[in-house]
Amino acid sequence: MTVHKCQGSEFLHTALVLPQGGAKVLTRELVYTAITRARENLTLVEGQSGLLTRAIERQSQRASGLRLQLEG
Repeated sequence: MTVHKCQGSEFLHTALVLPQGGAKVLTRELVYTAITRARENLTLVEGQSGLLTRAIERQSQRASGLRLQLEG
């Protein structure tokens, strides 16, 4: 199950698997959501060293266009 699909759910044990090479979708918000799904235990698997650190440093960027609509 993906992190997005499990939003709002809680599990005794959750595994977060970060794929080798990472991805743009790996952001601080995604990691937070994944970690907070675990009620008791979390297993972290990194496809390569440093992926968690990079994900935490990357903040998601939203492009809803709302600011442009409010300013215009």
